[in-house]
Parts: sequence; C-alpha cells; structure tokens
Amino acid sequence: MAQTQKRLKVYYLSISTFSDNHLNTLHHLQERFDVVYGVIIPSKRANFTEAELKGYCDRYNIKLDAFHLAHRFRDPRNIASYFKVIRSIRKENPDIIYFTNFDQVYINLLFTLLGRKRVIIGFHDVVNHSNTRFDFLTNIGKNVLFRFFKYFRTYSVAQEKILLDKHPGKIVFTIPLPLMTFGELPARSNDVKKTSFLFFGNILSYKGLDILLRAAENLSAKRNDFTITVAGRTDEWEEIYAPLLTNKLILDKQVRFIENSEVPGLFSNADFLVLPYRDTTQSGPLMIAYNYNVPVIASTAEGFSEFVEPGVTGLSFQVNSVDELERTLEKAIELSGEEYDLLRKSQQEYINKHYSATAIVDKYEHMFQHVLGIKKNL
Repeated sequence: MAQTQKRLKVYYLSISTFSDNHLNTLHHLQERFDVVYGVIIPSKRANFTEAELKGYCDRYNIKLDAFHLAHRFRDPRNIASYFKVIRSIRKENPDIIYFTNFDQVYINLLFTLLGRKRVIIGFHDVVNHSNTRFDFLTNIGKNVLFRFFKYFRTYSVAQEKILLDKHPGKIVFTIPLPLMTFGELPARSNDVKKTSFLFFGNILSYKGLDILLRAAENLSAKRNDFTITVAGRTDEWEEIYAPLLTNKLILDKQVRFIENSEVPGLFSNADFLVLPYRDTTQSGPLMIAYNYNVPVIASTAEGFSEFVEPGVTGLSFQVNSVDELERTLEKAIELSGEEYDLLRKSQQEYINKHYSATAIVDKYEHMFQHVLGIKKNL
C-alpha cells in the first residue's frame, strides 16, 4: 500500500503593502500545503488592515501571523518587532520558509538566523528601478540576502538572468505573478462613446506617467473622443505631472490611495490599461488587466517581453517615445467594435494558456520539492 505523503508546512512571509500579489496565490497553495501567512504591517501605506487579511485567511483556512511596525522602516526600534517574526517562524518549525524581500536591512540581517537550508527568498527587483529612493540602503538589504542565502525566486526570466549573472552559483526559480482579482466587475458607468485609457498604481518615475500625459496632450489637440484616467498616489502631482496635460476635459484625475473595492470599477470603465514604463520587472496592474480581460498598451521595456504579445494581448509602442505612444493611442481609438472584441478574445486565449492557477501552484510545488530534495513520485 502506498504511503500517504505528509503535507508540507510553508511559512510565507511578506509585507502587507504587497498583499494584493499574495492573496491571489495563497488559497491555491493551501489546497496542497499547510500555509502560515506571516505578514508585516507597516505604520504607513500598509494597503491592507489586519482585519482584511484575517477575513481572507479565515475563509481559506490559512493561519495568519501578523506583526505591526510602530515606526518607519529605517527606524532601528523596529528590530524588536523583527525579532518577534524570527521567533514565530522558529516556533512554527515549517518545512519551507518563503520570504518576499522588501529591501529592509534590519529584517534581512536577522533572517540569516534561520539558516539557509529551507529558506527561499523572493525577489521582485534584483536591481533597483531607476530613481529608486534610498537606493544605497536598499542595495545593502539586497546584498545581505544574496551573500547568505542559496535559493531564490524571481518573477521573470529576465530577472533570473540578472541574478545569476551577478551571483553565479545561486539556485533560482522563476514563477510569474498570478492573475490578480479584486472582485466581480460592475456595470460600466462612464461614456462608452469615448475610448477610456487607464493608468493605475502608485505613481513612480520609472512608470512613465509623464510620457502618457505628454502623448495625450498632443493627441487632444486633434481630437477629444477619449479620456485618460489616472488612478494612484503620488506627492508630486502638482509639481511634475499636472502641467503636462492642460486639456483637463480629457482627464479623470483620481490621484490618491485607491481602495481595493474601487479597483473593479476602474477596470470595468477602461477600454485599455496603459503601461508606459521606462523599465520594469513585472507588473501588478498588468495582471489585474489580464484578470479582467482589459487589453493593454505597453511600452517595449525589456521586462514586458515575457508577458505581453503585441496584437494578441493589446498594442505596443517604443519605450520612452511620446510620439509613438500618441500614434498608438490614436490607433486604439480607431479600432472598430469588431476589432476590439477580437483583441479581447485573443488576449483571453493567451491568459488561459499562460496563467492558470494550477500551472502557478505546480511551479511552487516543484520549487519546494527541489529545495527539500524530494523526488516526486511518477
């Protein structure tokens, strides 16, 4: 009689700021593993409350292990909270410890106390984006992990290559972001006679919102049958971005923190998600658009090449080119209803092929088994 294999216990640690990535994966992992979700909740920009995370974990029988930071990240008083994280992980004694790096030196140093044999470090950005704040400190945090640990997870083949080029001898697994849902789409509420373009997410220099606004400004001199929705937060709107688009009639400005409950409505009203990024590793907004079957207009930034296919998932334009983005926006506006429907259909077929939940969890299982030296029975 074949012996039933014990379910692996996985301690999955992240920061709540990025829980939107993880809440679309953890319940699928729980179907195969016993998951403990360790989550560090910062004092600012947590994005989720402990109550929201507990509601999710209770719904899927996942154990929640929450830790609150009372001080900003760089404050050494957080070390006491990080010690609590380490003690809790030791108490749980999991088979696998998976930690999504968030570039903080103190916890990265303390994480070495757990040893390296069963620890996997997840890296969104092996190298910092352009114009990253506190670049020097974040690199120190990264290098602590690169020097000590053996196993890493990246979200793209491009990032895997960068990691191995810089740190040969490491073992790297690549698993893409999952589709990201925030609930059912409501009925569309904006003017369907105008093509609606959406820019969504935290507004940072590398994401190229200025390129989109310049292109929209130029296009609005010729036509006004479109709108640009900017949904996300920045402290630099009035200084940097507002002067770039003088035609306020085409602008739907929602420059603030976007509640999770608002996300479906934004994507319901969008004909296209625009990703004018200067550089990228992977994109959460892209995975939201794919979940809701919204075609994308993406730059040719290298990081997108694995995840978008021009003419299939949407349209494309030369990175950093205002003129080419303007032409691409106009091309999108002039698509017929039939052409737009065919684009959505081809995108959905692409999504079904590449981003099923089963395929994502299979990759996690392979990673865990490799780290533990488990040979899967055939």
